[in-house]
Amino acid sequence: MLGHFNSIIAMASNAAKKAKLPMAAGSPTLTNDENAPEKTSSQSCKTTPAAANCTPPITFRTDCPDIKRLGIYFGIYMGVGTMSFYALKNHIRGHKTNDFIDSLYLCVVTMTTVGYGDLVPHSFLSQLVCSIFITIGMCLVGIVVKIAASYLVVKQQMVLVNALQLSKKLGPTEAMKEIENLKIDYTKCLISLIAMAVHFVLGIFVLVTVEGMDFTDAIYCACSTMTTVGFGDESFSSEFGRMFGVVWISTGTSCLGQLFLYIAEVYTDIETKKLVKWVLTSNTIAKKDLEAADNPENDQVYGAADFIIYKLKEMGKIKQEDISIAMKGIDNVTKDLDVDLQSDSSQKK
Repeated sequence: MLGHFNSIIAMASNAAKKAKLPMAAGSPTLTNDENAPEKTSSQSCKTTPAAANCTPPITFRTDCPDIKRLGIYFGIYMGVGTMSFYALKNHIRGHKTNDFIDSLYLCVVTMTTVGYGDLVPHSFLSQLVCSIFITIGMCLVGIVVKIAASYLVVKQQMVLVNALQLSKKLGPTEAMKEIENLKIDYTKCLISLIAMAVHFVLGIFVLVTVEGMDFTDAIYCACSTMTTVGFGDESFSSEFGRMFGVVWISTGTSCLGQLFLYIAEVYTDIETKKLVKWVLTSNTIAKKDLEAADNPENDQVYGAADFIIYKLKEMGKIKQEDISIAMKGIDNVTKDLDVDLQSDSSQKK
């Protein structure tokens, strides 16, 4: 009976067509069938966690944000902010070193939400400009978050699309083997952690040598800065220190955000692998299940043919009223098989 699996599936499909119920693409597949599709062509689009070997469809590519344009926006934002704070230098109070460096320093500290508080606006005009600057900065940060989310979503979509294409070419069994052999790449996370450690040590060194802080105070200031807490009791106070702080704070917060993105990417890869395996498994019927269906002890199915019809109904591909049509066709096939067997036995006699 297992040898007629494909003919029974085709019969069920015809029954659904007669009832004007379209069958969903990709009928259940026997995983360990001897007639399973062989690997006849090379894999042109292999499923990988990074999905780097496949070009995203046009609909996906057009949804990807323009990173270069965002960089231009941030450049304009920084330039306008620095010039605004420079023009309002007399409305800024706190410890000052150089007007331009202080303006750029205040711009970076505000944009990255570190907010030491060593330079603050104290007039209505400067506070209004600073409020507008902060609001625009939060909007730009929101765009950055959208870029990261879009990247992870597109990557997950491409992994699923590639897995389905591979399943269509080679069958669910081979696709499952490919998914099982995939390994999650932690390289970028490790590199980012090393970069953060080097960046952290460099900041501590400058805080100790240039700003004259104690080693413990330098560690404390570096931690509060990199986490963008910025209590303000320890900060950059010299002209060179603030010049260094502009670069160090900008690159440090960028590295921290990149590290978070890589961690989210690894988590997405793990969850995507689980999702792909579930999708492939949901369209597969194991050979042992078909063999077990010949045992009527469960009082639900009484053979492989009944089991197939039951599974098609469970998957929503046919309805209860269509089962009778399919079963009539299966009965006819069974009768034809019996006639053929009887004729063969009579010929042998």
